[in-house]
Order: sequence, then C-alpha cells, then structure tokens
Amino acid sequence: MTVRKTYVDVADGQIHLRYVAGQQRIPTIFLHQTASSSAMYQAVMEQLTDLAPLYALDTPGFGGSYHPPRTPTTDYYVAALLQAIDALGIDQFNLFGHHTGAALACQMAAQHPQRVRRLAMIGPVQLTEQERSLWRDSSVKPLTIDAQATHLAEVWQRVTHLDQQPIAYPPSVALATREAIDTLIAGDRWHEAYAAVFEQNFPAWLARVECPLLLICGDGDVLHPYFRRACEARPDAHVLELEAGAYVLDQQPQYMAEVIRRFFQQAGTPATAV
Repeated sequence: MTVRKTYVDVADGQIHLRYVAGQQRIPTIFLHQTASSSAMYQAVMEQLTDLAPLYALDTPGFGGSYHPPRTPTTDYYVAALLQAIDALGIDQFNLFGHHTGAALACQMAAQHPQRVRRLAMIGPVQLTEQERSLWRDSSVKPLTIDAQATHLAEVWQRVTHLDQQPIAYPPSVALATREAIDTLIAGDRWHEAYAAVFEQNFPAWLARVECPLLLICGDGDVLHPYFRRACEARPDAHVLELEAGAYVLDQQPQYMAEVIRRFFQQAGTPATAV
C-alpha cells in the first residue's frame, strides 16, 4: 500500500498527515520529534502496511500543518492533535511518539486513557525541574533568519549533531537535508515545541499512563542519560535499549517496524529489563 498525504481541519487551521489505509481494528498514530515532520515515519510506515490504518501527524508549526496563532503549550499541541484524530473518525488507537512526540503522546495517553490502547515512546523526557531549566537555557533558541544565510549553517549543524557527542550514528546527507528543510519550514518559531516540552512535567504524566507501555532509547540518543530513570519510574513497562541515535527510524526502518508491530499486536507479555 502507498503512504498518502492529506489534511484535516481543526479549530485553528489544518493538520497535515501521512497515512496508510487499512482494515485493522485499532489504528496507529505517530507523533514526530522537533523539528521534523511526519516524513520521519515514511520509511517505517512503508514496512507496516499490515498494521494499517496508520497516521503520522505533523504537529502544529511543523511540516505542512498550520502555525499556532499563539505560543503553544503541550496542552495546546495535545488538544490540536486530538482534534485531528477526531476529524479522522478515530476513537481508540495505539500511539507512538519520538522525543517531543513522546512528550505529547505520554500526556495524551494520560489524559485520555479510554482512547489510547498502547503507548510506545522513543526518548521519554524524564527530566527533573532543574534539568528542564538547564535544557531551556541551552536549547530553546529561535532561529535568526538573515540575508547572509547564516541560519542555513546553524540548521545544518543542528540536524547533523542531534545526538550525544561524539556522534556514533551520523545521518546521511539525504537524511540531514530532509531534516534541515523541515527545520527551515518551522522557521523562527521552531524552538516553541522545545519550550513547551521543557515546561511540561513529564514524570507526572508518565506516572498517570494506564495502558501498556514500551520505552525505547538508543545508546547514542541525547536523551539516553535519562532513560534508565524513566524505566525505573515504570517497572511495568516493556523496555528496549538500542545501538542507535535519534534517527533510528530512518536508519533501521525494518527493525523498528518489527518492534512496533510486535508491541502493538501483542495481547500483553511480561516487561523486559534494561
């Protein structure tokens, strides 16, 4: 089956998404990292047609979706994305989130336990208040667009150095180019999603999630230092630690598709350990 694109209307504009039509009873929703778009799920979705219907949404402000009329919070993002899911006629669903997408997915699952059947996250953002403050100071910076195009080099540096240093799993030129384009589309407001996440109390939402959980992180991922803490907070969760960085879905799509397939199709098996 082909991965297609469409839009749905929500209160403040249109949400763009990629989808694969299908007949499975429980759809799967994918939420992307910052400053990517649903494009980061293209390769995995192509491997998961048997799990369809699949929907990868562009968060407001990213990809083809509208830009929020005001500075967004995680409450705003979750509400807008849920409006899109409602517009698709979806009631219950499996949910997969990556980095920022994990933060939004976790909150959505906690707020709407009757709708989210299973939740999988890459890079759960299990930060203390002090760590969130440090991340805000170091990472929440608008993109300054100027006539000398210095922002192009800044964006390239960011997308090629997303992981911990030294970089063990660098993106290809094609992948980095796609991510750079997505960042440029988000423009001088790309950082607003980070700002929202670092204001969110992720540990509190994680504690409230009622559905089965799969926690995933690569050893080269910038959020890996906080991964064990998330796993300890939810000893009931399934856990997968990878030899990978933040671009694992593009770099290992067949493997990650099988991980997703097994978790979302299973009836429930004992959690594994890190």
